[in-house]
Order: sequence, then C-alpha cells, then structure tokens
Amino acid sequence: MKKSNIKKLAYPTLAIAGASILLFIILAALSIQNYNREKELLTKQLYREGSTLIRVLESSMKNGMMSMQWKQNQIQTLLTEIAKESNIDYIMVADNTGVISAHNQSKYLGNKISGFKLPKKAGLIISAFGKNSENEDVFNVIKLIAPLSSSNSNTNREMQMRNQCMSRWNSSLSGKYIIVGLKMNEFKAAQAEDVRRAIISALILLILGSASLYFLFVVQNYYLINNTLKSLETYTANVVNSMPNGLISLDSEGRITTLNQNAANLLGLSFSKVKGKFLDEVMKECDMKKTLLPSSDIYEQQMECHLNDGRVIPISTTSSLLKNEEGKIIGKVIILRDLQDIKNLEKKVERSERLASLGRMAAGIAHEIRNPLSSIKGFAQYFRKKFDPGSEDENYALVMANEVDRLNRFIQDLLNFAKPQEPKFRPVDIIKVMEHTLKLTESDFLEKNISIIKNFDEQMPQISADSDMITQALLNIFINANEAMEKNGELIITVQKKYNQSVHISLEDKGKGIAKTDLRKIFDPFFTLKSGGSGLGLAIVYRIVENHHGEIEVKSELGKGTIFKINLPFKQI
Repeated sequence: MKKSNIKKLAYPTLAIAGASILLFIILAALSIQNYNREKELLTKQLYREGSTLIRVLESSMKNGMMSMQWKQNQIQTLLTEIAKESNIDYIMVADNTGVISAHNQSKYLGNKISGFKLPKKAGLIISAFGKNSENEDVFNVIKLIAPLSSSNSNTNREMQMRNQCMSRWNSSLSGKYIIVGLKMNEFKAAQAEDVRRAIISALILLILGSASLYFLFVVQNYYLINNTLKSLETYTANVVNSMPNGLISLDSEGRITTLNQNAANLLGLSFSKVKGKFLDEVMKECDMKKTLLPSSDIYEQQMECHLNDGRVIPISTTSSLLKNEEGKIIGKVIILRDLQDIKNLEKKVERSERLASLGRMAAGIAHEIRNPLSSIKGFAQYFRKKFDPGSEDENYALVMANEVDRLNRFIQDLLNFAKPQEPKFRPVDIIKVMEHTLKLTESDFLEKNISIIKNFDEQMPQISADSDMITQALLNIFINANEAMEKNGELIITVQKKYNQSVHISLEDKGKGIAKTDLRKIFDPFFTLKSGGSGLGLAIVYRIVENHHGEIEVKSELGKGTIFKINLPFKQI
C-alpha cells in the first residue's frame, strides 16, 4: 500500500519535475533565442543610429565646406558639439594611414588609431564592437568618405565655383574615415535586464505554467522594444532639431516626413499642419523645382524664397537623395540656410565701398574748386570797395562774396565727408551730450512749438566716443526733424541700454515722413529732399556712426513720421 502510494505520488512528482525541466529547457531555449534576437535588434539600432549620425555629419560638413568655406577648426567644433550627446563616446576623422585629423577631444589629434577594421569601398558603412581608451565597450560605426564628382552647371562661373568647392572637399575629406563610437551602457543594461527578466519569468512559469510565462514574456518583450524604439526616435528628433540649419526630409513621392524647428521658423510653417503634404503645395510661392528635382545626388542653389506670409528671404538649399542598400531612391533631405545676415553684410560692404569711392572723388573736386573760389571772393571784395556805397554794383559784389562763402561751407562739408577726422575716443555721458545738442536747437523747436518727450535711462553708463562727432550727428538729425514737422509737432527721444553691451538711441518725429523709394537713398551723398540742401548731412551722420563701430537704421511712413535708430557700443575694440 505504501509502495503503491509512493508510486502514485512519484508519477505526479516526476511529471511535475519533467514538466518543470521541460519548461525550463523551453524557457532557456526561448531566452537564448530572445537574447540573440535582442542583441541583433539593438546592434541594428546602434548601426542605424550611427549611420544616421554619420550622414548628418557628412551632410553638415559638405554644406559647411561648399557654402560657408569651412576649415579644419569648424569641423573640429562640429564634432565637439554633436559629441555632447550622452550616448556618444567619440567622433573622429582619420586618414587612410590611421592618423586622426579631427576628434571631439582635441588631445587625440595627431594620434594613430589601431584595432579598427576599415571599409575599403567609398560610401560603405560598417560597424564593429570595440574598446575605447578606458577599455570600455563601444560600438563603432565607420564610413569611408567618398569624393565628389563635378557636374554641369548653368554657367561657367557656377561650374567654376562648384568645382572649387568640390576640390576643397576632395582635398580635405575625401578618402578619410568618419568613425563614430557609441556607448554601450544602454546595450549592456538591456542585456542584463533581459537575463534578469528571464530568471523571473522562469520562476513564474514553474509556478503558474507555460501559458502565463509565455504571455508575460511577450508583454515584457514588446514593452522593451517599444521603449527602445521611442528612445531612438526621441534621440533622432533631438539631433535633427539641434542642427544649426533647417532640415526637411521627403519621402519618395515628395511628401514632408520631417521638418525641424529651424526650418519651421525660417519658412513660417507648422510641422503638424504640413506633415504628409507635398512641399511644392505647401510653399506655392517659393520656386523649389530644381531642389525637388536635382540633377545630381547633391544639389545646391541660392534663391529668393517668397513665403506664404508675403515675406521674401534669401536662402541656400542643399538637397541630397536618400537611397536604400539597393541604391533605390527612398526620399530626399533638404538643408536650408538663412542668408539674410550674409546678404545684409554684403549690402553694407557694397555701400561702404561706394561711399569710399564717392569720397575720394568728392575730395578731388573740392580741392579743385576751392582755390579759384578764393580768387573770386578776393575780386568781389576788391570791386565792392571800388563801387559807391549803396550802389547796385556794390550789392552785386556783396552777393558774389556771400555766394562764395556759401560754396565754401558746402565744400567744407564735402571735405568732412570725404576725409573725416579720426574719432578721439573718451568716456562720454551720452545723456549730457543729448541735452547739450537739444540746447543748440532749442530755439528752432520753440519757434514751431514742438514738444520734446524724453525717455532717458538715468542709469546709463558712460560710452567710449567722440562727443563732438556725436553732437554733430545728433544735430543734423534734429535739424532734419525740425524741418520735417509743422507747428505743434512732437519729437520723442529714447536713450536706453541694449543687452548691457550698447546704447540704443531712438529719435522719432511726427513729420511728413519719407517715401519708400527714397528711404534707401537718404544716406547717399548728394541725395536730398530739401530745396537748397547739400545732401551731405545724413551721409556724414552715417559715416560718424560707422567710425564709432555702431549701426544706424531708419523707418518712415508718409504722413506719419520718421524714426532714426542708432546703436553705439559701450566700449571700442
């Protein structure tokens, strides 16, 4: 009886033991299979992450070297900034001998790499596990930079410029390797987490059975993969949004799939509203046909883009084709660069060169005119003494002398413009200079009953400036404001600090204003809207502000008035 009971108990025990062993073997097999699959998935994710980062780096360097003429220090800065991401161990560029030419840590520049399996085919991206300088595990993604080939452009000049840019690219980076080392902390943690969960799941399986264990395992596995994918998506989005330029990615049909914040701000778009739409439909007024239909894998052009809100901005576009492993085009990436600051700087340089040429010409003319004027005035004074006092002849001689004096004043203004004195920089209280200038014109304003509203920052620090020149500039603007206003007008003067770096002066009158067609010419020498004016007053103002390393701009509307805005630095460099 006892033996029978023992046998009856032994069979279930053996069955339970056998089932447990079988479940353990099944769980072990499943765990090993899942471990290898997770390793493969995470490896692929690290590879995609590294490949994406390399493409972004390569695209940024191409854009920088081809449109901004980057040099080694800009590439070094780019690597340093991108390598600040928490999961990046290092980024470097090495030549075919293994010598490091760029590294996010400058201390490694010039060192020679070892232990890397390097791709032999240009454009091929390979990956491998390795160790960093601290003997920590890293995941290396390596690409051999391909040379750029020349392509036909619309004009010989464009072809020459493009070929020069390509030559600079090929001589600086072609044939070198981009190596990205990704930290494997998350990879190791994920592997450790998988092992821990497998053990816990095994215990649960032994207690609750294979069905419960399998269900829990699937749920946990899905949760892990989903979190990893979300983390990768968030990381990629952060990399794209941290780019200094705008980026738009399109699918194979030309629909918008990605629009970073810089691109949205530049074009005045919202990603949530344009996602999935065709770019040429969203930007109807901006001609991007050449960008959307490039004649080569990489196409760059500068253009005036008409935005949907009516603004027109100069931009540079660089479009690159996205291809899969089979070489099939799966989309496009367009990098946008705002050229407004560059264009404004070009205009300032052009204006300075034009004014310098006019100044040299004016100086020569002034010297040629001044000498005979002295003789004319001498003869006029001589004849005046010869004529009877009060006679018509004496009056004519007096008119001649006065007109010579007027011409001399004009010539002096001309010389002041042509050969301005160098500013004598001293600490200056700009508020006192403003009050002094207002006293010089006080009688003119009182004559027209013009109200002066002062908004002065009493805590304004002293600035480095030539007080006489600043007085002359302000005086010219005050005189123009007085002449532009009728009786009972209003002049608003504002003096305040700007970012603790400069003083901002705003002079707003309620006069007749200036037409838009004339506004861009008011600082040109000899341009005047006043009868009998010399056209040199505002040109001299512009030159004085320029010599103080400041900026001046003007806004005006007919019938409403004019605002002059001047920024002067606190300190002169």
